[in-house]
Amino acid sequence: MAKKVIIRKAVTEDVPSIVELWKELMDFHKARDRFFSRSQTGDKSFADFITGHILNDTSYVLVAEAGKDIIGYCLAILSKYPPVLEIQEYGLVQAIAITKKYRCKGVGKKLFKKVQTWFSERGIHRIEAPVAKSNKLAREFWAKMGFTPYLETVFLEI
Repeated sequence: MAKKVIIRKAVTEDVPSIVELWKELMDFHKARDRFFSRSQTGDKSFADFITGHILNDTSYVLVAEAGKDIIGYCLAILSKYPPVLEIQEYGLVQAIAITKKYRCKGVGKKLFKKVQTWFSERGIHRIEAPVAKSNKLAREFWAKMGFTPYLETVFLEI
């Protein structure tokens, strides 16, 4: 990785680049599971979705920049469990996406460490991240970050 990677908070001007990364992520997943096929208006819907999170105080959207290129993003959200549990708040890392050229070079770790600090500063002591079972790269990444699986979602298509 020749260019220095900078992690910063996303701004609305970053949305087109984030959408391109999201499309790459979705296509990566689709190659492993057709469920992740993008809808025809998926990129527009995702642009609206990520813009809403950039503007929301309970979300933290980061981008990784190498030179003038945005090469990764992370979406983290302050979330709550149902009131039946003693622990109410947790942090959700909804997504980390790194463009192929920069994967496995420490960019995801930099994004996660910044998000981890953000959660910690808000008194969050538990972080969760959804991981597609078919995404070996992501499962290995989260294991390196210290995560342990605790639930598995099963499905049936009828």
